[in-house]
Amino acid sequence: MGAKTPQQLLACLWLCMLPSFVAYGQSPDATLDESLERVAETNRSAADSQRKIDSLSRETRILLEEYRSLRESSEYQQAFTRELEQLQESQDARIESLNRQIAQARITRQRILPLMRAMADALEQFVLLDLPFHQEERLAGVLQLKQRLDRPDLSVSARFRLLLEAYQIEQNYGTTLEAWRGPLSLGGETRSVEYLRLGRTAYYYQSLDRQSSAYWDPAGRSWITLSPEHNRALAQAMRVARKQAAPQLLSLPVMAGESGS
Repeated sequence: MGAKTPQQLLACLWLCMLPSFVAYGQSPDATLDESLERVAETNRSAADSQRKIDSLSRETRILLEEYRSLRESSEYQQAFTRELEQLQESQDARIESLNRQIAQARITRQRILPLMRAMADALEQFVLLDLPFHQEERLAGVLQLKQRLDRPDLSVSARFRLLLEAYQIEQNYGTTLEAWRGPLSLGGETRSVEYLRLGRTAYYYQSLDRQSSAYWDPAGRSWITLSPEHNRALAQAMRVARKQAAPQLLSLPVMAGESGS
């Protein structure tokens, strides 16, 4: 016999199984339908299981993404918290430094205000003991300075600047040459005379008719009459001080101390 084809083998298998189907009282069609139904049910169950697996897989991915997101958010939050802590530490240090500066400024203010008042008192005493040129005007300036030093609306720096300006004005008198006309009270009488100041070195006056002159004696706190021979040189020095004549070498009496001129 020749080799059977697959279809022929299947037909033989079917014929061999047919008596058993008949023996159990089942028709071949019913048994085949039942088998096919079981296969279909198995396929449906497998499909349901796959869908569940796919659903669980999606949920797992979502949860994993959420976990990663939360972890990244937590790391960011921790970094942000550290940054805030560093900023807070820096601000605390700055506040502490400012508080120390404020405390130091209060101490400085408490110390410097009495010092400035003492300096104003010393300036007043200096004017009283100095050559008596523009004395009333200078004393009035010192009095005004003292009043300003007591003004609470002025800052410490502003008051200190006023004090330095007053000292600077007095210092400038020591390096300038000046001549002016003003009143002279002497012997119970007041008259107009010409004054000459050579820095703080010498202080003179001369009558308007140029016939009498005198110089200030710091030791005796009084005027000393000069010899008439000095009248011309003194008058010329006044012209130089007023810039009415060119600077020139002049011979004037100057006090060299308590021993003489």
